[in-house]
Amino acid sequence: MKTFRIISVAVAALLLASCGTSRKASAVLGGAMSSPMEEAAMPVPAVSAAEAMVINSVENQDIYIEIDRIVPRKLPQRETMDGYTISIKDGILKCYLPYIGEVRYSFSNDNAIAIDADKVPVKTKVTYNPPYKKCYALVEFTFKSRYNSEIFYFQIDVFKNGMAYVRVESQYRDFINYNGHLEERPVPKENKN
Repeated sequence: MKTFRIISVAVAALLLASCGTSRKASAVLGGAMSSPMEEAAMPVPAVSAAEAMVINSVENQDIYIEIDRIVPRKLPQRETMDGYTISIKDGILKCYLPYIGEVRYSFSNDNAIAIDADKVPVKTKVTYNPPYKKCYALVEFTFKSRYNSEIFYFQIDVFKNGMAYVRVESQYRDFINYNGHLEERPVPKENKN
């Protein structure tokens, strides 16, 4: 059986070598292969409006994510309709995310339990098509809490369909995940007095 396989591979190699072109070799082996002229004439797949928005958001580092679901480490996940968002624009982070999970720190302020950033400068690292993930881009950054010395590490997996998976880690609490989607940034309303 092994000898037959070796002979089959050798015959296929001889056929490919004797044909001279990959188009002829493909025809001999029963496949269809397009010529360079046919390949040049093939249309480039169009990018949808949603994909274009995601690509522009990541490239311009103008990211606005609406959170749909809270996924704690050891508790059941929960949907949210409360308008929780993560906003990064011009290197400035704004977010207010509820935290559900185990905390290993004594907070003096109830608001300190939430993951809260208001106009905090951050330096983002963007990795396109990371090899160990299936997302379009991986956005990473850290920031320090205004309530204590807690440092939050954010890892955001952004997909071309607009989905975003957010993982937040800290030295004082269990990690937590948030699922959401990228949106166009809302236009601020003008006060008409």
